[in-house]
Formats: sequence, structure tokens, C-alpha cells
Amino acid sequence: MKNFLFCLMLLAGFAAANTCTEAWFNAQTHFLSTPQNTPYLDSVYSAYLNRSLDSIREERYVKLSYNNGYLEKIINGYVGEIVNIYLDVDYIHVSKDESVLSKKGLEGLISDSTVGDTTFWVRKHYINGKLDQAMFYKETEFFSSCMDSTFDYYYEYLSRNDSLIYIYIDNYSSEADREIEYAYIIEDPADDLKCYEYSNDSLDHVMVYNKNEKGFSVKVFKNDIVVQELFFVDPNNATAIHKQRPAVKISPKARYFDLLGRYKFTK
Repeated sequence: MKNFLFCLMLLAGFAAANTCTEAWFNAQTHFLSTPQNTPYLDSVYSAYLNRSLDSIREERYVKLSYNNGYLEKIINGYVGEIVNIYLDVDYIHVSKDESVLSKKGLEGLISDSTVGDTTFWVRKHYINGKLDQAMFYKETEFFSSCMDSTFDYYYEYLSRNDSLIYIYIDNYSSEADREIEYAYIIEDPADDLKCYEYSNDSLDHVMVYNKNEKGFSVKVFKNDIVVQELFFVDPNNATAIHKQRPAVKISPKARYFDLLGRYKFTK
């Protein structure tokens, strides 16, 4: 199984935030490096729903480790109907030089450059030393985009005030076959620890921030089911998000996508 999901929104670097939408934008757009004394992603749980979207058919567990402020290793585990138990490891090298590769198993190269207020990242994935795929990222304070090397798909996030705009384009290289999806993520006016994702005027997902003794987590709900939870470690054990208000009933009804990498549910 090819496990290296490109356009991984690994959330490894997570700046302090004052609202759920601001936190979500930082999470989805800052990754691959961990600035000193800032929260970082430790692990992720993801659930893939069945066709009726009412139960879980497969689960994925991801554990991340870092070295000198950069992502170094991704451990992936799978449990479900299709795959009983599956485990693999991606080893990441901060380099442009392919000579650092061991040419065994799954490996990646990451490199970055900055021009003005814009940071560019290149991420390449190798299987047994052979280039499998590459991704190109562009980041500014309020904008982030990602494109794969085959121009098969493209996505971008735009942060505006207390909301986010998300655009995903499939079959990007073929204008005739392009499929464009839009999503809007807005803050709950009564609770800045919650935000909601809408697509085609339907509520898709609810994101909920939860503080814990090691830092915090962000849960993602679909039809009252937790389809993803991201666990962060905060070296300072404190975050800027602090307000808590009454909970809101969750009743989204739309298809699910994996926030660690686009998962297209087959109709």
C-alpha cells in the first residue's frame, strides 16, 4: 500500500492562535518544521467512513518525530475492513541531494526557500530510491497553496478575518476534466473553540478544540462521529485559545474527506 499521502497537511508547526479558524489555518498551512518553543503535532487519528457515512470501516494512526526542528519520521498504522493491520515508516531528510537516501523503503526529501514574505517548499517522495512523486507548496501569512508534480490536483487556503476559504481542483492539468470544490470554514459566533466547514451550503465538518495536560487536540466530527483527531504537544503547556461556551448540536450531512490528504469517497 502506498501510504505517503501527498499534500499531507501535517501541521507540524503550529503558531499561537486566538480563534478556531486562525488555529485551523495555521494548522493546515504551516508544516514540515517546528519553530522552537511552539506547539507541534505529535500524532493523528483518522477514520474512514463506510458508504452510508454512518460507521467506520478503516482507521489510520500516524505518529510523528522531529530532529533539529524538522520532521524526521512518520509512522503510519492502518486497521480496518480492507487492511486488517498494516504498519510502515517514512524517513524524511532535509536536503535536495538524493545521495542522502538509503534507497530502502519509503523516504522523503524536503527543502525550503524564502523570497520576501513568501516561503516555498519542495517535498519529494521515494520508494526504494526511485522518485514516486513531488509536491510544491507556497506560503504567506494569509495564503497557502499546494500542487503535485503531475499537475493532477491543486489546493489553496485563504484566510480572511474570522473565516477561511478552501479551493480544491482535481484533474488540474486538464481544463475540460477539471473538478473544482469549494469549502468555507467559519467560526462559531458563540464559541471560538469551534468552527464549521461548509460545502455547497451544507455543513460538512465541525472542528472542536480541546485542551489537555500535554497541550491540546483538535477533533473533527462528521455525522456526530469523530473522523479525525490531531494531538499537539505544547512545550509551554499553554495556548492562546482559552474561552469555553456551551456546546452546539452537530448534525452535518455531506461527504467526508481526509484532512491529512484528500480522500475521495466513491459514490
